[in-house]
Amino acid sequence: MQIGGLAASAVISVLGSVVRGVTSGSSPAASSTAGLENSAVTTISSAGRARLAAEAAQSKAGTKAAYDTSQGRQALDIDAYFTPDPSRPLLSLPLLAPTRHNIDALSEHVSAAMRDMLAERGIPQAPTSITYDAYGQMQLPAEYAYAEQFRAALAEHPVLARELSTVNALSSQMTEMAKALPFDAAYRAAKSPAEVAAVVAKYRALLDGQTTPSLIALHFDAQGRLSVSADGQALAA
Repeated sequence: MQIGGLAASAVISVLGSVVRGVTSGSSPAASSTAGLENSAVTTISSAGRARLAAEAAQSKAGTKAAYDTSQGRQALDIDAYFTPDPSRPLLSLPLLAPTRHNIDALSEHVSAAMRDMLAERGIPQAPTSITYDAYGQMQLPAEYAYAEQFRAALAEHPVLARELSTVNALSSQMTEMAKALPFDAAYRAAKSPAEVAAVVAKYRALLDGQTTPSLIALHFDAQGRLSVSADGQALAA
């Protein structure tokens, strides 16, 4: 048995999921829509809506922020990054890495853009949670009264829709990659073929890709701030 090959395959598999997830915006962790919030909506106060115009002016296109990419940390206009440009080869784009820094930076950007969109479309309530199915399709709580208007608004704001799904994808990738860290540590610490074999046996399901992905959910509070959970728990750093 080629133990080194198994370890390499595990790493390649994880990295491959990163590339696929960032380019497609889908998330393997969203294969289940269970665990939706009992409360389906979050009400944005009139005072909060009154602040949106001023806040939106500070988050318009052209503003750059630092992101971790496949080409190192770069200052990106993230709205431009997610805007299709036929003159720009897709493979020339630096890939966003599944780091906590990127998730936090993109979540902050999405929070401002979401508040702006809701105010623009006159949608008084945001869904308390958003998940994605195995095909990358957005799932809203069944009790959310403004689902139709919300979907229509996102259809008119495709950049924001892509940014939302990317927060989900990056969060899923980071969560699943963290699950491989104990295997990596145990494999490196093994001092004999027997210990290596024991480690591989212990993590066989992980190496074979048979573990159940965590359910990622995006949440919005009353102020429109975005946070992320994995299996109902706040996303780990």
